[in-house]
Amino acid sequence: MISQENQRVGAERNPWRLSVAPMMDWTDRHCRFFHRLITRDTLLYTEMVTTGALLHGNQPRHLDFNGEEHPVALQLG
Repeated sequence: MISQENQRVGAERNPWRLSVAPMMDWTDRHCRFFHRLITRDTLLYTEMVTTGALLHGNQPRHLDFNGEEHPVALQLG
């Protein structure tokens, strides 16, 4: 059983019971949408995206998301 004390960040209660780590070529928008369907209490991250990929690569592949995924964090590397 998880104690309530472990669910606190500073003075605030931590709403995230699960955090899905960013994984290159895995945590794409389809994967994040699937995780969001499982639970709303998950902190989701994009796969790591380099600035070079954003400037010179396929931006929609890296930046597209479904509104149902929120909140989601972009990881820049």
